[in-house]
Amino acid sequence: MTRKTERGARPESDSATTPEAGIDRRSFFGMTAAGAAAVGALATGTQAEAGVQFSKERGAFGGGGAMTGGASRSENELYDCEVDGTLPADLDGVFYRVGPDPQYPKEKPSIAFDGEGHIGMFRIKNGHVDYKSRYARNQRWKAQHAARRALFGTYRNPFTNDPSVKDISGGTANTQIAYHHNLLFALKEDSPPVAMNPLTLETVDDYYTFKGGMKGKTFTAHPKVDYATGEMICFGYEAKGLLTKDIEVFSANRQGRVVWQAFIQAPYVSMIHDFAVTDRHIAFLAIPLNTSMDFLRSGGPHWFYDGETSSMLGIMRRGGDGKDIRWFKGPNWMATHTMGAWSDGEKVYVDMDGAFGNQFPFFPNVHGAFDPAKSAGRITRMSVDLNDKGADTYKYEVMYPQITGSLARQDERYVAKPYRIGFLNGQGRWHKVDHQTGQTSAFVGGPNTSLAEMSFVPRNKNAPEGDGYLIGVATRTNENGRSDLVIVDTQHLDAGPVATVHLPYRLPGQVHGFWVPGDQLPKA
Repeated sequence: MTRKTERGARPESDSATTPEAGIDRRSFFGMTAAGAAAVGALATGTQAEAGVQFSKERGAFGGGGAMTGGASRSENELYDCEVDGTLPADLDGVFYRVGPDPQYPKEKPSIAFDGEGHIGMFRIKNGHVDYKSRYARNQRWKAQHAARRALFGTYRNPFTNDPSVKDISGGTANTQIAYHHNLLFALKEDSPPVAMNPLTLETVDDYYTFKGGMKGKTFTAHPKVDYATGEMICFGYEAKGLLTKDIEVFSANRQGRVVWQAFIQAPYVSMIHDFAVTDRHIAFLAIPLNTSMDFLRSGGPHWFYDGETSSMLGIMRRGGDGKDIRWFKGPNWMATHTMGAWSDGEKVYVDMDGAFGNQFPFFPNVHGAFDPAKSAGRITRMSVDLNDKGADTYKYEVMYPQITGSLARQDERYVAKPYRIGFLNGQGRWHKVDHQTGQTSAFVGGPNTSLAEMSFVPRNKNAPEGDGYLIGVATRTNENGRSDLVIVDTQHLDAGPVATVHLPYRLPGQVHGFWVPGDQLPKA
């Protein structure tokens, strides 16, 4: 089934120019936001007249293609992978990962985030590991597959697309994986989920709307599953079309039916990549990654960073109609991932990793140049007392200033309630922080190794918070980018991996990963 994507737009004011520098796709997906400073802004690929031919430039979109790892395009299966060390006997589940993998070279400039969603899964059970990868067969992938060429232009800019795709979804399904009511969701925040079979990675719905209950046109890359209730809390910004300030927020029950829904207004159009959910409240952080109609019509990517815009933290009652939403002003800073959040009565606390400057150098700056020093992410706690009816700003505190990184995570069992343990992806290391003691520890990947984002796996269902394993992919830069899956014990991070799963090839780049316990998977 094909659904139309609304192309109507509301004019905005500012405009900006598109930078010329390139981005090394492989380097980007192996680094943290702090390391992103070395990366350029936009990348240009070239469409060959016959066959598939990616630009030979390393900084180009899919630069070098298969020869450099700029594009993989290969769907693989490997039964019974090689393992060093000992897999925990009771480790049973799937580690899913997803990232952009260019399907075809582009004629127009774009950024690494614009590749098609390539999903990989490591099935771990009884001391064995099987690997499988598949593209998400969404509307965009199918249209380009049939045409044998790229049909979508600059990143999330409909004015640069081929006219033939004006009525189909341009989502890439390349940012995060989520699991709920026996479906695996490949997510990109500009479009509805792509539903997949969690055992086979077969695409079963290329435009999933929760049995018709989802009314907006967009869906977050980071829905939250409340461990206590089993419901999935979701949202989408630009929900009513390009450049609209509408945010749809809703909850789906264990069966995937929408049981609560509201529409609210953001203070301005911005990226709201992640959000926070507590047992009583929902919080959204609007950041200075902004856009405008003039900018899109000039051919730029969807976002630019405005160094003069204040961040805004919006808080509403969970399960309400959204009319109580209050927006609190903050500094010019950006944060994209939530570590944890909780409510203490009417006091709301939100921990995110962020920085006081643009963390994405592939999006151009206005009102100042990109500053590498300001791009380093740190765990920052925001707080608001809703009892203070006159408050119009939120408080913030930078925690663990000695640690920099991005892609914050937590023990998923503690979503929506007070938590103690958090994790952060640093430069070549995985950090663990203990908010109760203030202690930190880290697993270091070692020389010639870059680490993608990890996921936390509880040692067992009843294990204390944060007691278990971190699991994620290591890239061996001195072995032509060959990939390993590494598993480390959170109680002994400095001891190195308890097990390493060796792959004979380089995996496609990753944005996010997600663990699903084996007892939650559908029957084979």
